[in-house]
Amino acid sequence: MAATPESPNRVTLGLMDGRSLSGILPKFSPLMAQLLFDPDTPSGEKPRRMLLARDEIAFVGFHRQPNQTQHPQMRGMVPLKVKTVGQILFEVVSLIGADNQVGFYGYPIDPTHLFYRIFFYGPGVRQRERMEPLGELLMGEGVIDRVDLDRAIAVQQAERSKPLGQILVEQNKVAADKVEEAVSIQVRKRMRLGEVLVEAGLVKPEDIEEALKEQQKKRGKKLGDILIEMGVVDEVHIATALALKFHLPFVDLDEYPIDPKVLDRVAHRIVHKFGILPVREDERTLTIAISDPLATGYYDVLRFQVKKAIKEVVATKTQIEAKLVELLGAGAEDDADIDALAEDLVLEHGISAQDEPLNEFLLKRGADEAPIVKLVNQLIWEGLSSRASDIHLLPQEKGLVVAYRVNGDLIHDRLLDKRIQAQVVSRIKIIAGMDISERRLPQDGRLLLRRPKGAPVEFRVSAIPNVFGESIVMRVLNKEMAVDLHSLGLRPEDEARMVDLSQRPFGLILATGPTGSGKSTTLFAVLQGVVDRPVHVISIEDPVESQIEGVNQVQVNAKIGMTFARILRNILRHDPDVIMVGEMRDQETASIGVEAALTGHLMLSTLHTNTAADTIVRLIDLGLPTYLIAPALLGIISQSLVKKLCPDCRTQIDPDDDIFDILQGLGLPCPPPLWQAGKGCPTCHDSGYAGRAMIYEFLEITPPVRQAIKEGKMGKELEEVAVAGGMLLKRQHALELARDGVIARDDLLRILL
Repeated sequence: MAATPESPNRVTLGLMDGRSLSGILPKFSPLMAQLLFDPDTPSGEKPRRMLLARDEIAFVGFHRQPNQTQHPQMRGMVPLKVKTVGQILFEVVSLIGADNQVGFYGYPIDPTHLFYRIFFYGPGVRQRERMEPLGELLMGEGVIDRVDLDRAIAVQQAERSKPLGQILVEQNKVAADKVEEAVSIQVRKRMRLGEVLVEAGLVKPEDIEEALKEQQKKRGKKLGDILIEMGVVDEVHIATALALKFHLPFVDLDEYPIDPKVLDRVAHRIVHKFGILPVREDERTLTIAISDPLATGYYDVLRFQVKKAIKEVVATKTQIEAKLVELLGAGAEDDADIDALAEDLVLEHGISAQDEPLNEFLLKRGADEAPIVKLVNQLIWEGLSSRASDIHLLPQEKGLVVAYRVNGDLIHDRLLDKRIQAQVVSRIKIIAGMDISERRLPQDGRLLLRRPKGAPVEFRVSAIPNVFGESIVMRVLNKEMAVDLHSLGLRPEDEARMVDLSQRPFGLILATGPTGSGKSTTLFAVLQGVVDRPVHVISIEDPVESQIEGVNQVQVNAKIGMTFARILRNILRHDPDVIMVGEMRDQETASIGVEAALTGHLMLSTLHTNTAADTIVRLIDLGLPTYLIAPALLGIISQSLVKKLCPDCRTQIDPDDDIFDILQGLGLPCPPPLWQAGKGCPTCHDSGYAGRAMIYEFLEITPPVRQAIKEGKMGKELEEVAVAGGMLLKRQHALELARDGVIARDDLLRILL
């Protein structure tokens, strides 16, 4: 006789106390506060019905029916490892973004599993992490790229018995040890301390459960520290268990040989942030002492910074901290405070990574709470302390990336927990005067930071939605941006000529270069020398970034038709003497600007060109004839910014064959010893660089140059006329700066090429 199929309502309940019950669940909804349940009873006993509160249940496992052989195939399904109370592990697929306020559904990957579907209640989940295929894992670790992976998958489809890793090794796309290393790091990222200690026989599952409950009370405290406080294990036990688990040497730092010079290979803020100790180095490997192999955040940072393989030894946290104080002095970095704050916030707000805030009121309330306010303040303060020009908050699938643009480079600083992303972004939107309920459209805002000492700092804030949330960029608007011409670093003869041009009653002065090359700063410096004269100065900017006393500043607003061209037409009737236009971005603006320069106004503006001579080509492209360009122009400064070497830690090097060959080909003199970035010091915040230098060429429109423009000479022909009249090209200026140790050899090479 055929077996009777199980009831479609047959389930197993995993309870929060670690027990499990099987039986019939007449009705189920995740939102039900209580469940009626008919547990199995021994034969002959009277059935009894139970009423269970939702918070008593960790999960509900729905038994598989005969026709339920495979889990549903839906777009957005991802494999997960889910561990519940009692250390029960499930490997399931779950739909991304389908969480509700109570929990989420998962479908066991194994088609023979007792359960077809499981509902996991949030409080019952101890661990939830995404399972990645080997190929995606290697891509995530930067070992291979998408092209390598696609080619290997194509081979695997023809040779199904061959593992993907073996194919990649055979194709010489990756070394076998790199595959093992990447997999090892990923395994460590996903493993929990409790698992390791239980497996080693040092603690019992009940000890872990008790410690986890205690951890909920002691905000952000690490599980290992709590277990030590409980007297269950000591620091040496934990360190040796972790070392054995991951086949790493356990060392005593009091006896282990340490090379103090190696500490300078890693930025000290990184050492403090991750609690690591660089101990030795050879040509291929940097060896570091760590106390927690499960905390792998340092791995990618170090690999990127030192460009070497990372070898690890394990020591106790106490010994590492003592050695850091001994070798570097006391005082951890602010990073530790920020990361601790973030951990506190994760515990306090406890929001699932996929949850959206319930409404504007709750979101605003969360954003105004003290820990969020303090965290955002510290992130901003760290950006200012690092001399960042921009602070980036970039939502990604696994968290909120915090990055700072320093000396032109975007430096990724840390990854904040995904669960506090909404509150951090909302806090910034509130103080920047944005609409926090609008998360679908780009927004702009401004905020002012007042400091106990020094001038206030203003930020221009931009919010743009991406697939993982809202991306925030905070541009630091330097209130003291309007420096004088002398502060720009011009050669004395060029500074004198620029001052002379700025005193002319009419004509056009242009600053050119790529975005972010300091063109506006140069024009503001020119204005600083004009505002003291008895003249009416008007600027048209998009947006107004620096307020200059004595200048009538007008902001572009394209939404209401306030374009550069329209404002320029109107201010010509506003009795101006000097006009600055932020950018000649179209034919109409350029035409009106040149006309104004020819009719008694001193015009200042910018263009995007790479050389001074190319500016004439750009003006012609905008529809201006050479017979108007030639008489209107006074001078063109074409510029770019390059990182300045830190004078306290730069190192001298001899010129190499590459430099000699390039200079000889350009007809330039061979340089004396050049310079390169040092290993970093307190002056430069361990970066090797301190600020940026302007590399420029200044084309004064002398009578020969003016005649050449009228004759239609452009590009190299015009450049030759200018050089004959005394213009120094950018590459010649760069060579001067390289000789003086202002810029590095590599930056000189990039400019020459």
